[in-house]
Amino acid sequence: MTDTAIAVTQTAAERFTELYLETCGCSVRTHEDKLVVDVPETASTALLEPGTTTLVCSADPERTGNDRALNPESETFQELLREATTHAPVGRVDLTETDTEIRLPDWLVESDVSVASTQFQPYYDRTAVAGLFQVGVETVSEYQTQLLRVAAIDTTSHTALPALADRLLGQTTPDSTPFEANPPTIDEDVVRTSLESLQEHVVEQVEPSITEIREGATRAAHAEQEEYRQLQDQRIDELETELSRVTEKIEECSEAAEAADEQTERLAKLQERKELKTERDELQADLQELREARSRGFPEKRQEINDRHSLHVTVEPLTVTEYQYEQGELELNVSNAGDKASIRIGYGNGVGITESLDCSRCETTLSSENPLRLHNDEICCTHCHPHTT
Repeated sequence: MTDTAIAVTQTAAERFTELYLETCGCSVRTHEDKLVVDVPETASTALLEPGTTTLVCSADPERTGNDRALNPESETFQELLREATTHAPVGRVDLTETDTEIRLPDWLVESDVSVASTQFQPYYDRTAVAGLFQVGVETVSEYQTQLLRVAAIDTTSHTALPALADRLLGQTTPDSTPFEANPPTIDEDVVRTSLESLQEHVVEQVEPSITEIREGATRAAHAEQEEYRQLQDQRIDELETELSRVTEKIEECSEAAEAADEQTERLAKLQERKELKTERDELQADLQELREARSRGFPEKRQEINDRHSLHVTVEPLTVTEYQYEQGELELNVSNAGDKASIRIGYGNGVGITESLDCSRCETTLSSENPLRLHNDEICCTHCHPHTT
């Protein structure tokens, strides 16, 4: 399955940090796995103090030491993103045929056929929306994870456009040509509905991470519940022991009162027995309460622990970019070992193919795992090709 939401990479995080800090008036130089940032008094960032700050490009605490860590989930990078997005949270980019290369589909890239020629014929203009999302996954107690994802969709069909999201991240490479941004023109209602669809795509893609964190939180909750149960079992044993001791002392006081020769001594023993009976009643009540709670599985404590370890997931858009692109048809002329074929498929410049292609024999959708093959000038999948071993 193609990822509809793309994770922000370490390279993207480093490139963004370098570009952003330079626009803030800082000078940034690379030294091994570190970014050494010189921050002047006039720098337009409030995140770094004037002077020199070292950012270690790693998520390993042993490598960062006392310096700041820089990675997609680090606090430093999250703070930089938030500061940057307050300056330019929205924008528009116009993609034209002249500034976008043809993006071949995965089922062709992974195929052994050759591409003789490509021709894109634009038919009409379309609008897409791409968003950078911060996904927060945390529990009240101990787990907290910040994930960054980029996703893009067509505003009309709400079809995911992972190639556009990937292209957006590609602009963070050192040799990439920056987009020329313009003020957005898209309607607010369209943005709102598009963001809702984008959030669904993002949540779907981070679900494995959410599940992993949820399983960890569940294990922690179960461990805490078991620890609490054992403590209560120990407390029940202690109460039973104490109750036996008090009961024996009550019997001893009764016997002593009966055997006492002096009225004063007898009254003293009776008073002591009375106090011990009060203590016994309290112990019995505590013991009964604990036994009943244990028989019901300590529901109140279990709920308290579960609430403390329950997951809270937030999906917050940090930036929104409107893309204007041309939708049309891509003609591919392919060949292999004497076989030839011409393929026409829906395509958007800058966003890649917008349709799937099926095997002419089994009607399975082609993919990178089951790429295109040719047999007698006929398009088929690898599984249907007669020479597939």
